[in-house]
Amino acid sequence: MNLNEKTLSKVVGILIIIIGLSIIFYDIKSEYKLSVLYLIPSIFVAVGLFAVFKESISRWFYAIMMKKIIVKNNKFIFFILPLSIFSLIGFVAFYFAIKFPQNVPLYGWVTIAIFVIIPLILIYGFVFGFSISEKRQRQIEQEQRQEKIFYDDNGITIEMPLFDKNCFISWQSIEAIIYYNYVVSSDFTEYYEGYKLYLNTIPIYAKYKKQWWLNKLFPKDSQSKIIDIKVETKNFWEIPKIVEKYLKSKVDLDFTDPMKGTIVSRHTYQSKNVNTTIENWKPSKKESEQIVFDKFNRSVDEIKKNYR
Repeated sequence: MNLNEKTLSKVVGILIIIIGLSIIFYDIKSEYKLSVLYLIPSIFVAVGLFAVFKESISRWFYAIMMKKIIVKNNKFIFFILPLSIFSLIGFVAFYFAIKFPQNVPLYGWVTIAIFVIIPLILIYGFVFGFSISEKRQRQIEQEQRQEKIFYDDNGITIEMPLFDKNCFISWQSIEAIIYYNYVVSSDFTEYYEGYKLYLNTIPIYAKYKKQWWLNKLFPKDSQSKIIDIKVETKNFWEIPKIVEKYLKSKVDLDFTDPMKGTIVSRHTYQSKNVNTTIENWKPSKKESEQIVFDKFNRSVDEIKKNYR
C-alpha cells in the first residue's frame, strides 16, 4: 500500500467514524430505545477506527503472535532446525562421497563427518536436556558448581555438582593424606593447594537423578584411588579437624603462603596518621608436601611410590 492509498484509507475511516457517531447522537437525541439502532452505527465506528489505526493494530498483532510463536518454539526455530539442515547437508554429501569416493580427499571425509555427527550430537542435547534455562544458568554459577565436602561417622562425601554426582570415601579406605602447597610456572602465576587422599579401594560414586546431557554422554566414573581435594572446595579448611576427629591423628601443618618466599622490598607510607606497609615478595620455588595422615608411617616418596 503506497502513501496515497494509506492517506485515502485513513480519510475514509474518519468519514465512517463521523457518520457512525452522527447516527448514534441522533438516536440518543431522538430517545430511541431499540438496541439495533445503536448496534449498526457502532459497527460503523469500529470499522472506521480499524481503517484509521490499521497499521498500528497489524504491527501490534503481528508482534504478539510472532513473540508467542518464537517463545514457544525458540529451541526448534533457532537450534534444532538449522542443525537438522546442516546434518541433512552432511548426509547428502556423505551419499555422494560413497558414490564417488575417488573424488573425495581425506579432509573431505573429515568435513563430511563433522557436518553429520556434530549436529546430531547437539540435537540430542537440545532434545534431551541441553536447553540452558534460567534455572540451569543459576546452577552453573560459581557457588552452585563448587565442590563441597561433608562428613559423618561413615566417611567423607564430596558433592560434585558440575558432574552431577557424589563421591563417597569411607574412613577405612583412607591409607594416607598429603597436603600440598606450591607455585609453578616461570612467571609464578599458577598456584596449587589441596589435599590428596590415597585409598585402598575405588570410592563409591552416586549420580544425581537429573543430569546434564554432557554428563549422560560421558557417564564413566574415575577408577583412580587418589582423590584430589582442591582449595576451592567448600569446607576445605575443616579437613585437619576432620582428620583429628575421625582418623585419630594429630595434625600439625605449616600453611606458609608459597607466594611469600623471600621478601624483596618493604616500604612504609604515612597518611593522616595511618601507616601503610607495602611488601614485595618473591614466590618460593619449593614444593611443599606434608603428610597429614598415614596408616603405615611412610614418607611422602614411599606413599607416592605405592600408588604409581
